[in-house]
Amino acid sequence: MSSSLKNIALLALATGLVSVSSAATSGSGKTTRYWDCCKGSCSWPGKADVSNPVAICDKNDSPLSDFNTASACNGGDAHMCSDQSPWVVNDNLAYGFAAVSAGLSESETCCSCFELTFTSTAISGKKMIVQATNTGSDVGEGQFDLAIPGGGVGIYNACTAEWGAPSSGWGAQYGGISSNTCNELPSALQPGCEFRFGDWFQGADNPTVDYKEVTCPKAITDKTGCVRSGQTPSVSEADAAPSSAASSAAATSSKASSAASSAQYSAPASSAESASSAPASSQAYVSSAATGETAAPTAQSSAAAPSQASDDNEECEVQYVYN
Repeated sequence: MSSSLKNIALLALATGLVSVSSAATSGSGKTTRYWDCCKGSCSWPGKADVSNPVAICDKNDSPLSDFNTASACNGGDAHMCSDQSPWVVNDNLAYGFAAVSAGLSESETCCSCFELTFTSTAISGKKMIVQATNTGSDVGEGQFDLAIPGGGVGIYNACTAEWGAPSSGWGAQYGGISSNTCNELPSALQPGCEFRFGDWFQGADNPTVDYKEVTCPKAITDKTGCVRSGQTPSVSEADAAPSSAASSAAATSSKASSAASSAQYSAPASSAESASSAPASSQAYVSSAATGETAAPTAQSSAAAPSQASDDNEECEVQYVYN
């Protein structure tokens, strides 16, 4: 290219006449699900330039102020908080949280938000905005592991210590419950569980998505307390106008909670405290096709079971990927 053409190209970029999109913050991918009750990787200090790390809770689901508290999945007392569950905003929009691998570094990913447009199953065309509260740097680009109670604990399980869940979590260890038995979960987790089986998500099993990075809604950051530096959370009219789908989901959840009111979930004795430094990177799990390892067994044929990529210094989370 001649020097004059180079100068014209540079001038066009500088004046905004042309733009260059970033493939790292948009693309096509897939969703999976998990809920392991562990402290997420973005809850550690120093992971990203943010207002605060993602909020953490103790075994009683009460907020913890010390973000250096070790994860319950590593013998500590820190769990993910129950309100980091998905919810319906209106008939075509939902909010939630996820473990994310979108081609960005962990410092770029933590507490970023992504708009997911579903491209398969009965919910094709609907949108969901999720905040990255966990990461999976070794998982294929475009992986959004939605945090949904009852979605499967995977290899790590802090739900037994926090809520008295079965040793393999509720339902299958990988993929979770296969039908709406959300009334078997603690009442604090039932609304998020009901989201999966309600009129909005319609029990969709690992739908594919188109995704793009967006400004986080204030309704999301109010729950996590985590805002990226230089970003002002957005406020939308949709946040204050629940739809018929939202009302239906709330009613279903309330009914399920009432049906389970006689069930008691006692918190077990506190886990032994252990000193832990913030991990350098979060733990992720990839498919056996990518690693050559044998995939973990699953009792739910529709939910893919990941193999493991373990590192003693990495944080606990589960990534379910397609076979």
